[in-house]
Amino acid sequence: MALAKKTEIELKVGLFVTLGAGLTMLAILVLGSTENLLTKQNKYFVHFANSEGLIVGAKVVLSGLSVGTVENIDYDPAKQNIAVTMAVSKKYGEMMHKDATAEIGTLGLLGDKFITLSPGNPSEGKMPDGGEIPPKVTSGLPQFINKGDALMVTLNSVAASTDKLLKTFESNNRSDTFFQGLASSAKNLSTATEKLNRELDDFHMKAVIKNLNGILEKINDGTGTLGALVNDPGLYDDAKALMGGANRSRIVRNLVRQTIKKNEAPEPPSK
Repeated sequence: MALAKKTEIELKVGLFVTLGAGLTMLAILVLGSTENLLTKQNKYFVHFANSEGLIVGAKVVLSGLSVGTVENIDYDPAKQNIAVTMAVSKKYGEMMHKDATAEIGTLGLLGDKFITLSPGNPSEGKMPDGGEIPPKVTSGLPQFINKGDALMVTLNSVAASTDKLLKTFESNNRSDTFFQGLASSAKNLSTATEKLNRELDDFHMKAVIKNLNGILEKINDGTGTLGALVNDPGLYDDAKALMGGANRSRIVRNLVRQTIKKNEAPEPPSK
């Protein structure tokens, strides 16, 4: 009899604890969504090419204010992208205009995703309840990370190619052969340079330069025809007179007349 009574008490206690735990969990869920239950909301839709890790229940932020939550995320087969449904408090819905935009942002170091809304221009008119908000091209951390990933892939490919090249270079003693060939080429180049220097010495380059200096000295001293032409002002003036204007014409005419007279044949005597 005592054992049955004890078992009954234990069952009642277990049932009470289970019921209390269930009510506690329900209260947490209800309290977490009390604001949504008590506040009138507008529904807005937005389509993204990629959800980027966005989950249902994520925050919706308007100009830095938390104004709602993500209600649903699903694939849209018609547009072949991700359709997101947002529940936004009706009082903040008054701030949404037809040119509003939506963007997926990252919160904190843990990378929690949320949707940030830009209200748009009031002159465009109010965004209706159930309207679709166009997405804004993300230009923040996700794109930076994607570009960083692409860069890392490229660097890994370059490193792999370099490592393969070095391994090929080191195989079969190719590195030793390469450096031996390089040393041999340097030695041959040194030998060729020495040979060229000897040939230049054999060619008497110093004597040639000495003779050239002697010719230039004679020209400078006025020796020879070229020296006279260079150093005699009279020859310069005659050349100038010969090449210039009226004097040139007079001298040329005289030369032509003298040539004609010298070449004229004597007339035969008359019979």
